[in-house]
Amino acid sequence: MFGNQEFEAGRFASAIEVYQRVLFFDSTQTYSPSIYARIAHSLYTEKRYAEAANYYDLAYFSTDVDSLKTAYSLQKIASLLFLKQYSFAEVELLDMDTPSQIPSQEKERLFYEGLTAYAQGQFSTAEVAFKGLVSDTTTVHQLFRKNDRISKINPKKAKVLSMILPGLGQLYVGDVKNGLNSMLLTGGLFYLGLRSALNTTFIEGTLSFLPWVQRYYQGGFQKAERIAQEKIQEKRYELLGEILETID
Repeated sequence: MFGNQEFEAGRFASAIEVYQRVLFFDSTQTYSPSIYARIAHSLYTEKRYAEAANYYDLAYFSTDVDSLKTAYSLQKIASLLFLKQYSFAEVELLDMDTPSQIPSQEKERLFYEGLTAYAQGQFSTAEVAFKGLVSDTTTVHQLFRKNDRISKINPKKAKVLSMILPGLGQLYVGDVKNGLNSMLLTGGLFYLGLRSALNTTFIEGTLSFLPWVQRYYQGGFQKAERIAQEKIQEKRYELLGEILETID
C-alpha cells in the first residue's frame, strides 16, 4: 500500500492523506483496524495531538491484544498531556487500573501519572509515581520537600506586604529588582507630592500628586501578587526539570 510506503519513509502528512482516503472507501472495514494506529502515530508525529488522541481511541477498540490496548492508551495520554488536558489524561490513567505486565509500559504509565498529578498540584500522588521510577528514592524525596517550601509562598501575603510598604511583597518572593523599583518610585512620588504641598498649598499638592501615587501604589501591590504567582510556577517548572533529570 502506498500509504505504508509513505509511513515507513517518514512522510507522515502524505501517509495520513492516503490512509484517510482508504478509510473513506473501506465500507467493509477490511483495512481500517490495521491503519488506525498508523494514522494516530502519524498525527502524533505531526503534532496534531487532538486528532491523534481520537485515532488512538479507534485503534484501542479495534484490537483485542492487551499490550496494544495499553500502548494506544499511553499514547493517547501523551497526546492529552501535550494539549494540557490534564483532567482528561487523569481519567484515562484511572481507566488503566491494572498495572501492565510489560515493565516498560508500566514505567511509562507511572511517568504520565506523575506528570499529570504534578500539573494539577497533586504533589503527593506525583511523588509516589515518580518514586516508582527510581531504585533510590532519596533524591526524589528531597526534591519534593523543596516543593513543599515553594508551596509556602503566599501570593495574598505578598499583596498585603506591598500594601503595608510598597515593594515589600516583591522582596518577599525574591524579586529584588522590582521590589526596589516599587519602593523608589512610590517613595519618590510621595516625596515630590510633599514638596509640592509645602511650596504651594496642601490641597494643591495633594491633588497634583495623589493620583500618581495612588496609581503606582495600587499597581505595585497588585503586581506583587501576580509576581508571587509567577514565581511559584517558575520554581515548580524548574523543580520538575530536576525531577525529570533524576528519573531519566
